[in-house]
Amino acid sequence: MDSINRRTVLTWIGTAAGAVASSSIAGAEPLAAQAKAPAIGRNLPDVTVLGAGAFGAWTALCLRERGAKVTLMDSYGAGNARQASGDETRQIRCAYGDREIYSRWALEAFDIWHRRQDEFKRRLIFANGVLSPNEPIEQYEAEKRIFTKLKIPFETLSAEECKKRWPQGGFEGDERALYEPKAGTVKARETLIAVTEVFVQKGGTYKIGMGSLGASAGGKMSNLKLQDGTKVDTGMAVFACGPWLPTALPNLLNNYIRRTRSEVFYVGSPAGDTSYTWERFPNMWHGGGGYSLSDVDYGYKVAPSGPGSLTIDPDTDERIVSPIMWEMARRFVAHRCPGLVNQPIVASRVCNLENSDNEHFIIDQHPELSNVWIAGGGSGHGFKMGPKTGEYIADRIVGIADPAEEKGLFALSAHKAIGGRPLVRG
Repeated sequence: MDSINRRTVLTWIGTAAGAVASSSIAGAEPLAAQAKAPAIGRNLPDVTVLGAGAFGAWTALCLRERGAKVTLMDSYGAGNARQASGDETRQIRCAYGDREIYSRWALEAFDIWHRRQDEFKRRLIFANGVLSPNEPIEQYEAEKRIFTKLKIPFETLSAEECKKRWPQGGFEGDERALYEPKAGTVKARETLIAVTEVFVQKGGTYKIGMGSLGASAGGKMSNLKLQDGTKVDTGMAVFACGPWLPTALPNLLNNYIRRTRSEVFYVGSPAGDTSYTWERFPNMWHGGGGYSLSDVDYGYKVAPSGPGSLTIDPDTDERIVSPIMWEMARRFVAHRCPGLVNQPIVASRVCNLENSDNEHFIIDQHPELSNVWIAGGGSGHGFKMGPKTGEYIADRIVGIADPAEEKGLFALSAHKAIGGRPLVRG
């Protein structure tokens, strides 16, 4: 790449990244013990990461750990209610049909989550398993094949076996269910706050604000322009701002990111009843009418599937749930969690989703500006892979690794515009 030459990369790796890499060796000193900020590599451009979500926050932390001088910016702050990476919990699983790359990444991310949890000294991941009843047969067969290849633990259970293990659940009408014991739940909002705090502890700079491209010359960006019109000089920028990507880079990404809304509901349990907590009940994927996450500390989470999808403006639209989705959530509960029927909905959220045309990530350099990177299209699966994705993006930026499969899948050229015109809000 133009902005980082081979000598610079070798210097960077030798002076900073070596200590980080050693943490992954069995028996090595944990990352938490390496509190000292890494040395800033010589002749490296300072980096501004725009967006403190799953892609941006992890990328900023990983770049800092590799020796870069990094500023992380977000319009509303890490863990805010507007973020596509917000909400209380997210599911982590390896079942992705025939998309082996995401099964592989989720498996790697699962282990990284546990290492980072130890480093952060904060509970972030809960391994309660994920159950997927009645997946389409082609998807089910593909997942079995990939799980076997990657040595991912799984079981195929009948409705009777499910009922025996989890008598509090509803499994009537199920033909089979794929069960992933090495899967479960991760905390979302709390994770982003933790990642940002550790990033600052390691010498990173964190600011509230959002920028767009400023001046450029000779195939490189010179500065960023903030909302108030001020200019910020930076050697490199990583646009990882999720549903704001079309806003930040309208001439490039306006037709490449579909921004839709998803409504989720948290159902309360009777006082003292732990039947649907994470220790006693698995998450549901392909549950029929939606999916669900068992109660960690906020309620039993239900994300019902509804008729069609509506677009959302991440800045101006209100986050108020609709009666029809509320009713769909209650139907899901009646089917899968009969012990929660007539229990109150104790919280609800309207979340952003940001999808590419094919639901693959977009991770690439700007086609005209060599010191600008784009990271987005996280869909619903971007959060669970955040620790892995941050490492991948940081390694590509500094030139440590550039695997061909991922590079081809995530390239902007591998995506198509959605609809061929700007999306109209519904």
